[in-house]
Amino acid sequence: MTEINFNQLWQSHQNIPEIDAATIVLQAQQMQRKTKIKLLLGNLLLFATMIFIIGIVVYFKPEMITTKIGSLLVIIAILMQIIASMRLIPLVNKSNAQTNPEAYLNQLLAFKKKQAFIQSTIMTLYFLFLSVGLALYMIEYTLRGSIFFILATYGTTMIWIAFNWFYIRPRTIRKQEQKLNEAIRNLENITGQFVDETTSKNNL
Repeated sequence: MTEINFNQLWQSHQNIPEIDAATIVLQAQQMQRKTKIKLLLGNLLLFATMIFIIGIVVYFKPEMITTKIGSLLVIIAILMQIIASMRLIPLVNKSNAQTNPEAYLNQLLAFKKKQAFIQSTIMTLYFLFLSVGLALYMIEYTLRGSIFFILATYGTTMIWIAFNWFYIRPRTIRKQEQKLNEAIRNLENITGQFVDETTSKNNL
């Protein structure tokens, strides 16, 4: 496999201006850094939430088994999301766009495949476990109130989950896919043109 180097790419006589190639690489690297930061901050927030939930369970000492099962399901959902997200970090941890953009392109494609799996399968399981967990957890505490309080509490919780599932989640996925697809498309264009030109020169 031919190793592509952007220094050679920019110095070669072809139709890709230096500024275009440099901008493409810079944008890809910026997206990589932002994605890594978002993954780390997201996992940190999830971990803090999990510790908070554990603290509540330990402090209030729930009596009903439904509360304990609900707490466990929420913790499992959070752990599942953290583990899945951590598997993405190695794919954005190294930046080799300057020295080997073709390998970097393959790295982004692998990231896209794993991210799609998380956005579909893992997120579905996450919201399922979270919804059931919260529903079970709230039984013990909502039963102490009136029927209006029970309906208001469960209604508000379910609306919040539905809002995240049907609006926030698709919107976030769409933005992530647009940025990633643009970076992949741009890298495919410049690496593809360079490979084509190199092949043509070798055939002369």
